[in-house]
Amino acid sequence: MGYTYTRGTNPNNVLIHLSFVVFFFILNQSCWGLSAKRASADLFEHLLNTSRYSSDVIPLCDNQSHVSVKLGTAVKDLVQMIETHQVLRLNIWIRLSWTDCMLTWDPLHFQNETEIVLPYDKIWIPDIVVFEGISDEGNMPGLEDYRARVTYQGQVSYSFPSIITSVCQVTVTYFPFDHQVCHLTFGSWVYSGRYLQWELDGDTSDISNFQLHNEWDLVTTKAIIRVFYYLCCTDPYPDVKLHLHFRRKPIFHMVTIIFPCFVITSLTIVGFLLPTVSGEKIALQMTVLLSLSVFLVLLQDKLPPDADHIPYLAIYFSVSMLLVCMACLLSGIVTHVQYKSPVEHRMSPWIRYVFLEKLRKLLRVDIDTILAKSEIMIKRTSHLSSHVYAVERFLNSKTDHAPPPVSPLRDTNPYQHPSTDTSGHHSEGDKNETAPEGSITVNEWEVLAVVLDRFFMFIYVLLSILNFATVLIIMISYDGSDQLSGVK
Repeated sequence: MGYTYTRGTNPNNVLIHLSFVVFFFILNQSCWGLSAKRASADLFEHLLNTSRYSSDVIPLCDNQSHVSVKLGTAVKDLVQMIETHQVLRLNIWIRLSWTDCMLTWDPLHFQNETEIVLPYDKIWIPDIVVFEGISDEGNMPGLEDYRARVTYQGQVSYSFPSIITSVCQVTVTYFPFDHQVCHLTFGSWVYSGRYLQWELDGDTSDISNFQLHNEWDLVTTKAIIRVFYYLCCTDPYPDVKLHLHFRRKPIFHMVTIIFPCFVITSLTIVGFLLPTVSGEKIALQMTVLLSLSVFLVLLQDKLPPDADHIPYLAIYFSVSMLLVCMACLLSGIVTHVQYKSPVEHRMSPWIRYVFLEKLRKLLRVDIDTILAKSEIMIKRTSHLSSHVYAVERFLNSKTDHAPPPVSPLRDTNPYQHPSTDTSGHHSEGDKNETAPEGSITVNEWEVLAVVLDRFFMFIYVLLSILNFATVLIIMISYDGSDQLSGVK
């Protein structure tokens, strides 16, 4: 009905008519709202009338032998994975749906109300527990804090979020390239399969809203129904087992553990390059050994103790420490050979042939370089000895029994050729060979020490690379198939 304002029409009459229209509209809406509220209240009282409904009794009607409960899950977030205690904390949404034959009504009797929301404690809800749960705050926190949605056909939907704390057996053999499969078993603690049957709302969990974790990726999920017979009871007990496949992101541990260990282990090579007379060969390698021990302790604090599975990374550290210990032993052998006297210890001909002729050429050890180093060491030693000799003369001049001035280097020449004896005479094979005066002849034991040092260095480098490459290839190639094969 419309009103048209024409000339001669009183404006006051138009305002009066409009006011009546608005008043009747507001009155109609208020009555309808009160009627809807009254319908919901009547429906609430009708459904939860204690004379016909009890939340403590499982709803079984007519020929119905059991209640079928459909279970669905949605993994929201991995809160924490505590490897040392083998504990998993997971933020998960639980979705339950079933048919309650006692919660049905005719919408025509309640102003077409087809749905109602009821409190948890007013209706029957299946008791669901996580068998692996270990939380002190309750098996499934949040189970009793929300409301259920009920349709006029008796379809009940109850969803709630919960942070589940459960046991997860962690296998750290391939750390930090490991895969972990955690299991969550949902079931009823009271009702057996005679009264309650589980159904799956999909064979996987919903991970569309999963929040990315800084250390773990959720690869796949799988849900299966199992039936168990326990010794206590004759009835079957079905449950739903949810498998969660996690894969660790290894980049952080590679940067903080594996790479520093490899670099520190490589420093042992510098110990082979240092000259024996420096006195720092074994000291450097002992420092590397101590550093590896620290990394091994850090790894031990990161991983749980496991007598059945030894991490390959721990094997790598142990072998690296063994190689560094071997390097210290080899450096001791080189030092012992370096300071052997050519007068007291004659070199065997086969040692001279194998090491000084064949192996020296193979390793490209230059005797001229050794002679140059020997000359430098002699000059430094002679310069130091002259200062020592001057100090001794000064001290002896103040005493009454001054010894004859003898230079420390006059009778002890560490670089004397092994074919020359202490009296200055050459051996029979070198009668016609005399070194020119002032020339420097190299000690064969020094050459052998250099050759052995170079040879041991190549052995150490080869074993270190083999150790690192083998462990790294084994860990990288792991895909977690051995754990997934047990998912049934």
